[in-house]
Amino acid sequence: MKQTSIKKRTSASSLKQPAAIIGAGIAGIATAVRLALKGHAVTVFEAQESFGGKMYQFELPGAYRFDAGPSLFTLPQLVDDLFRLAGRDPQDHFRYERLDPITHYFFADGTRLKAWADEERFAAEVEEKMGVPAADVLSFLRRSASAYEATESTFLHKSLHKAATYLSPEVLRAVAALPGLGLTGTMHQRHAKAFNDPRLVQLFDRFATYNGSDPYQAPATLSLIPHLEHGIGAFYPVGAFIALPKASWGWPKSWEWSFATMSP
Repeated sequence: MKQTSIKKRTSASSLKQPAAIIGAGIAGIATAVRLALKGHAVTVFEAQESFGGKMYQFELPGAYRFDAGPSLFTLPQLVDDLFRLAGRDPQDHFRYERLDPITHYFFADGTRLKAWADEERFAAEVEEKMGVPAADVLSFLRRSASAYEATESTFLHKSLHKAATYLSPEVLRAVAALPGLGLTGTMHQRHAKAFNDPRLVQLFDRFATYNGSDPYQAPATLSLIPHLEHGIGAFYPVGAFIALPKASWGWPKSWEWSFATMSP
């Protein structure tokens, strides 16, 4: 197991309680940076020989390099916020490009479909290749957008451990949207009801993989995820995900990074 120490250069007297983070993935590194900025001495433990999670890479003979996780990148503004929090211009350290098309789908019957970033173009592609009315696809994506917009502020930008969160207007908006969020049904059930083509149902079921869920068990609430790609945008980090920790590695004036081999 590797131990990565992240320390913000500051006087010993101003250091707060030490913190330990398990896993040097995106969430672990982001948490470590935020804690270090607040004056904590942070240690990150990672089982891999380098960064983990989506940022882990492996190589094969012949200079072939692979991301261990998916390379598709959503909500890049959250990463930009982290750089700015650390006093850095994100464009000086980390760049990403918008994808269009987002994904190419290949089905066993020979159907090939491009998931265009633009919702209407994607809907037209589905109608042409699968015969599902474009209006049905657009209706589903707009419903996905409504669910996302009703819950984003509460579940992405607020702490559910603080009492004040439950008194905010955003929470009231989320509560009002509960009947349409599909808390009692599954993703697959919602998709099968929305579309009569099993290929399109399978396509939307795959969004459960965003958090490693099973669409046959995950709540239909997660059907808001397609909005991330088709409503907000899907991106690719220039240099792959490993470019993110490498960028923060290049902050020698503010940070100290070190790796030390430890016993499991």
